Amino acid sequence: MNYVIGSYQNYVGGEWVEPKSGEYKEQYSTIDGSAVSKCPMSGLEDVEVAVEVAKLAFETADWANNPRKRSKALLNWAAKIKENINELATALSWQVGKPYKESFGEMMGAIGYLEYYAGACRTLYGSTTSIDEYTTSILVREPVGVIGVIVPWNYPITLLMRDMAPALAAGNTCIVKSAEQTSGITMKVIALLEGISEFPAGVVNAICGRGSLIGNALVKHQDVDMIDFTGSVEVGKDIMGQAADTMKKLSLELGGKSASIIFADADLEKALPYALKSIFTNAGQLCTSASRILVEESIAEDFIARLKTMTEALVVGNPLDQATEMGAMNTPVQMETVLKYIELGKAEGELLTGGYRLLESGLDKGYFIAPTIFLNLPFESSLVQEEIFGPVLCIQTFKTEEEAVHYANGTRFGLAAGVWTKDINRAMRVSRKMRAGTTWVNCYNRLMPECETGGYKESGIDRAGGIEGINKFTEVKHVCIDYAPGV
Repeated sequence: MNYVIGSYQNYVGGEWVEPKSGEYKEQYSTIDGSAVSKCPMSGLEDVEVAVEVAKLAFETADWANNPRKRSKALLNWAAKIKENINELATALSWQVGKPYKESFGEMMGAIGYLEYYAGACRTLYGSTTSIDEYTTSILVREPVGVIGVIVPWNYPITLLMRDMAPALAAGNTCIVKSAEQTSGITMKVIALLEGISEFPAGVVNAICGRGSLIGNALVKHQDVDMIDFTGSVEVGKDIMGQAADTMKKLSLELGGKSASIIFADADLEKALPYALKSIFTNAGQLCTSASRILVEESIAEDFIARLKTMTEALVVGNPLDQATEMGAMNTPVQMETVLKYIELGKAEGELLTGGYRLLESGLDKGYFIAPTIFLNLPFESSLVQEEIFGPVLCIQTFKTEEEAVHYANGTRFGLAAGVWTKDINRAMRVSRKMRAGTTWVNCYNRLMPECETGGYKESGIDRAGGIEGINKFTEVKHVCIDYAPGV
């Protein structure tokens, strides 16, 4: 089977427009290398037009002052995705290589964010206080303005809506810069805006092209008021430097090297399936993946043996096959990066299982890697310290709670952590010691619109999801009213 997403232009001012250069780029399936989409390679002129349109829409449309209209618009977009969910999930799987059930879940996640923020936008409360007999202070929340939303390739639809839905809900206008590798599926979802009358022209704009050109131009542009970026630490740092000249607001969710701590009293019947999913979901291409497991020595042998058996039983293959449990890497570059890390691991520690590219059963045309587990890597190993973004798990053992906490916190990242224990006192104690934006206790990767996520240390700035996820797209204005009579 070959699935073609189709060709798209840029979406600016409620219309499909050619890139000024007339240049397009083919996108290919990670499964078999077949062409799936063709999207623009935009230039600086295209950025200028998109920013001008978004700014004009923010200043002239009634969008910013009509939360009921915004709520209805977001709900209608969610309904459109729901109506087309099977086709969208199939397209996503064929382009990026994740199993259909994961792609379906991604679409449901996008719907969830749209629906949640459709409600939240009607409750952006301010506050008042009396200063003295004749003075009242009022705090109101107002939209920031034009938001540049730079979307990654690993979850191009869920993360699009996680970041854009609250930006729109707060009354901003947006320019989406889709990932170059996944522009096709992103633009397919953008196309569902057609016919939703509640969206004024220019409120949502989407342009495709190289991040080094289009993304940088949005970051540097004087009339882009805020950048919301999800991606690597290195690019995030570059964005911070480039944004300094205009002092624009930034929200950055960057990399992770998260650890799950498995204590001896953990419920292994629950912990083992979670351990498997928390690293091999989306072939490990998830910022919050638990790519490290710290297991207490007294149960390590049993835990490792059982996890090895489960890992080797995983079905890796065509994501549209219902039996498939893990799909492909998103790009050949990412596949080669992961394979290089694997070779380093073989020299530094013990390879428990996996450790090679899958080429049999028709997988040779795609970017498939066997689920891989390493043991006994030194703590300073690059596999332990660096984000690999692939199906590679590092297991280490510990003797004491203090040692586990030290190891878990011992990287430059701080995006997520997991704690597995039946002791509620230990769970509370250890979770408070985790230097991570999210700590899951007796579960992992429970991501939901109602709850904030984000990073400590080099894993990012600000939060996504929940009320904080919409508040960050607002400015707080102080209005002071003096109604004392004249002398």
